[in-house]
Amino acid sequence: MSAPGPARRQRKQIWREWPLVLVLAVAGTGLWIVADDHFKRGTVVFALGVCLAAVMRAVLPNGSVGLLQVRSRLVDVLTLAALGGATLVAALIVPPPS
Repeated sequence: MSAPGPARRQRKQIWREWPLVLVLAVAGTGLWIVADDHFKRGTVVFALGVCLAAVMRAVLPNGSVGLLQVRSRLVDVLTLAALGGATLVAALIVPPPS
């Protein structure tokens, strides 16, 4: 049996970062919606992506959270929750462009 090739190892490494990939997909979808002239909806989706990162950082163990782990769990969760919540509040109170 041969050793796995570099391409296969790289795919495995990417899938080990599934929490970050999921968060980036949600946030990217929000940005795409904003670019499609739906400012409020897109910003809400983007904020939910950041809040999803906070929840995933709080729930997942350190070994499987991947690149969402920057500092301690408490600092990461508080920072992501504050940024996501502030973005959500801003999206809901700022009137859409006319």
